[in-house]
Amino acid sequence: MRNMAVGFLEAEGFTPIFDAVDAMVKATEVEVTKVVRLGGGIVAVAVRGDLATVEEAVDIGEETARAKSRSVRSIVFASPCDAVSALAADPQLVGN
Repeated sequence: MRNMAVGFLEAEGFTPIFDAVDAMVKATEVEVTKVVRLGGGIVAVAVRGDLATVEEAVDIGEETARAKSRSVRSIVFASPCDAVSALAADPQLVGN
């Protein structure tokens, strides 16, 4: 995919992440690759698509999640290396 990017969004609890995922997929054409519990109450979602779409989706998701969680973090990788692409496909590779 041209201008392929991946983005990660994490927050405390499933509810903020599910709200964020709902908002992201309704507003953009981003592909949600995985939602995973990271431990300590932190839940993450990984998305991929073209760079502009991923940036927009992560911004929307972050804003939505902040309405329900005090701790929200995100990052977008443009042209990610193979290791980051693998994490986007399966964030559980990070471990607990």
